[in-house]
Amino acid sequence: MRGDWMKSFQAPPRKNLALREPRPADYEVVSARPADLDEIARIEAASFLVPWKREFFATELEEPYRYARVLSSTGGDRGPRVGGYLFAVSLYEEFHINKIATDPALRHRGHGRQLLEDALARARSVGASAVTLEVRVSNLPARDFYRSYGFREAYRRKGYYQDGEDAFAMVLALDPKHPAR
Repeated sequence: MRGDWMKSFQAPPRKNLALREPRPADYEVVSARPADLDEIARIEAASFLVPWKREFFATELEEPYRYARVLSSTGGDRGPRVGGYLFAVSLYEEFHINKIATDPALRHRGHGRQLLEDALARARSVGASAVTLEVRVSNLPARDFYRSYGFREAYRRKGYYQDGEDAFAMVLALDPKHPAR
């Protein structure tokens, strides 16, 4: 009897939120618009040591062959209106990801995967043979994230970032015979 009384005061087991799949009702991936620029700049400043300026993103929205996407709130979450973004460019047979970030308050919920998977689908649809990006050598979580999709560290770019840190150029070869891979 005493054991039953104590059980009523025990907390239920915690759920691991870091491994949850994103709830599609919270955010959807849509084309970025000029109205999103303030939110994009806010996330950029919170995410990178040397952030792009708002004007750089504005220019990206106007340039040809660019792919600019945001995670837009569907109203089901009390989070920010824009939860993340991805900017890329198609150059010949290459699809290059320039920027990808999620709002710090929304990280580890699968939203970065939403953005990356959307970009990979776009790369395949335009017939790209590879997807490329650069990542800081010190950013081990990002490197592991990209490796989980099959990206490999192709080479090191010395002093790539403004603060002097090196970058790894990462490449994901796409199989033209199997567009779904």
